[in-house]
Amino acid sequence: MNKRDAKKFQKLLLEERERLVRGVRQLEEDTLYQPATDNVSDVSSYAEVGTDSFEREIALSLADVGSRQLHEVADALRRIEDGSYGKCEGCQKEILRKRLEAFPSARYCIECQSALERGNVL
Repeated sequence: MNKRDAKKFQKLLLEERERLVRGVRQLEEDTLYQPATDNVSDVSSYAEVGTDSFEREIALSLADVGSRQLHEVADALRRIEDGSYGKCEGCQKEILRKRLEAFPSARYCIECQSALERGNVL
Protein backbone atom coordinates (compact mmCIF):
# COMPACT_ATOMS: atom_id res chain seq x y z
CA MET A 1 0.00 0.00 0.00
CA ASN A 2 1.41 3.37 -0.97
CA LYS A 3 1.46 6.43 1.31
CA ARG A 4 -1.37 8.17 -0.54
CA ASP A 5 -3.67 5.17 -0.05
CA ALA A 6 -2.61 4.87 3.58
CA LYS A 7 -3.52 8.54 4.16
CA LYS A 8 -6.89 8.01 2.49
CA PHE A 9 -7.71 5.05 4.73
CA GLN A 10 -6.36 6.86 7.77
CA LYS A 11 -8.79 9.70 7.03
CA LEU A 12 -11.68 7.21 6.66
CA LEU A 13 -10.76 5.59 9.96
CA LEU A 14 -10.48 8.90 11.79
CA GLU A 15 -13.93 9.88 10.49
CA GLU A 16 -15.31 6.51 11.61
CA ARG A 17 -13.72 6.95 15.04
CA GLU A 18 -15.34 10.37 15.42
CA ARG A 19 -18.73 8.98 14.36
CA LEU A 20 -18.46 6.14 16.87
CA VAL A 21 -17.38 8.46 19.70
CA ARG A 22 -20.35 10.75 18.99
CA GLY A 23 -22.71 7.76 18.97
CA VAL A 24 -21.47 6.36 22.27
CA ARG A 25 -21.53 9.82 23.85
CA GLN A 26 -25.11 10.34 22.65
CA LEU A 27 -26.16 6.99 24.12
CA GLU A 28 -24.64 7.96 27.43
CA GLU A 29 -26.38 11.32 27.46
CA ASP A 30 -29.75 10.02 26.29
CA THR A 31 -30.05 6.86 28.33
CA LEU A 32 -27.31 5.97 30.73
CA TYR A 33 -27.17 9.26 32.62
CA GLN A 34 -30.90 9.85 32.80
CA PRO A 35 -32.41 9.27 36.24
CA ALA A 36 -34.19 5.96 36.63
CA THR A 37 -37.88 5.83 37.42
CA ASP A 38 -38.17 5.26 41.16
CA ASN A 39 -41.85 5.84 41.72
CA VAL A 40 -43.42 2.39 41.88
CA SER A 41 -46.70 3.15 43.61
CA ASP A 42 -48.96 1.40 41.10
CA VAL A 43 -48.90 -1.30 38.44
CA SER A 44 -48.26 1.11 35.56
CA SER A 45 -45.21 2.41 37.42
CA TYR A 46 -43.81 -1.13 37.50
CA ALA A 47 -44.19 -1.25 33.73
CA GLU A 48 -42.31 2.06 33.45
CA VAL A 49 -39.47 0.76 35.59
CA GLY A 50 -39.30 -2.36 33.43
CA THR A 51 -39.23 -0.28 30.27
CA ASP A 52 -36.50 1.97 31.71
CA SER A 53 -34.43 -1.07 32.64
CA PHE A 54 -34.89 -2.62 29.20
CA GLU A 55 -33.89 0.65 27.47
CA ARG A 56 -30.78 0.90 29.66
CA GLU A 57 -29.81 -2.69 28.81
CA ILE A 58 -30.17 -1.95 25.09
CA ALA A 59 -28.12 1.23 25.47
CA LEU A 60 -25.38 -0.64 27.34
CA SER A 61 -25.33 -3.31 24.65
CA LEU A 62 -25.05 -0.69 21.89
CA ALA A 63 -22.34 1.16 23.83
CA ASP A 64 -20.41 -2.13 24.14
CA VAL A 65 -20.64 -2.72 20.39
CA GLY A 66 -19.50 0.86 19.79
CA SER A 67 -16.56 0.38 22.15
CA ARG A 68 -15.49 -2.79 20.34
CA GLN A 69 -15.73 -0.99 17.00
CA LEU A 70 -13.64 1.88 18.42
CA HIS A 71 -11.02 -0.66 19.46
CA GLU A 72 -10.97 -2.12 15.92
CA VAL A 73 -10.55 1.36 14.42
CA ALA A 74 -7.72 2.15 16.86
CA ASP A 75 -5.99 -1.11 15.90
CA ALA A 76 -6.34 -0.28 12.20
CA LEU A 77 -4.82 3.16 12.80
CA ARG A 78 -1.88 1.47 14.58
CA ARG A 79 -1.45 -0.88 11.60
CA ILE A 80 -1.25 2.15 9.31
CA GLU A 81 1.47 3.59 11.55
CA ASP A 82 3.53 0.38 11.61
CA GLY A 83 3.04 -0.35 7.89
CA SER A 84 1.06 -3.57 8.25
CA TYR A 85 -2.31 -2.08 7.26
CA GLY A 86 -3.95 -3.75 4.30
CA LYS A 87 -2.26 -7.13 4.82
CA CYS A 88 -4.36 -10.07 5.93
CA GLU A 89 -3.42 -11.24 9.41
CA GLY A 90 -4.24 -14.79 8.34
CA CYS A 91 -2.45 -15.34 5.05
CA GLN A 92 -0.38 -12.12 4.77
CA LYS A 93 -1.81 -11.38 1.32
CA GLU A 94 -3.07 -7.91 0.42
CA ILE A 95 -6.68 -7.23 1.40
CA LEU A 96 -8.68 -6.08 -1.61
CA ARG A 97 -9.05 -2.32 -1.83
CA LYS A 98 -12.85 -2.63 -2.25
CA ARG A 99 -13.02 -4.54 1.03
CA LEU A 100 -10.98 -1.88 2.81
CA GLU A 101 -13.16 0.86 1.33
CA ALA A 102 -16.29 -0.88 2.64
CA PHE A 103 -14.73 -1.98 5.94
CA PRO A 104 -11.59 0.09 6.64
CA SER A 105 -10.72 -1.73 9.88
CA ALA A 106 -10.68 -5.17 8.19
CA ARG A 107 -7.98 -7.47 9.53
CA TYR A 108 -8.53 -10.36 7.14
CA CYS A 109 -9.08 -10.92 3.45
CA ILE A 110 -12.48 -12.25 2.44
CA GLU A 111 -11.28 -15.87 2.27
CA CYS A 112 -9.71 -15.84 5.74
CA GLN A 113 -12.67 -13.97 7.24
CA SER A 114 -15.03 -16.58 5.76
CA ALA A 115 -12.91 -19.37 7.21
CA LEU A 116 -12.99 -17.72 10.65
CA GLU A 117 -16.76 -17.33 10.48
CA ARG A 118 -17.10 -21.04 9.65
CA GLY A 119 -15.10 -21.80 12.77
CA ASN A 120 -11.86 -22.74 11.06
CA VAL A 121 -8.57 -21.86 12.71
CA LEU A 122 -6.15 -19.86 10.60
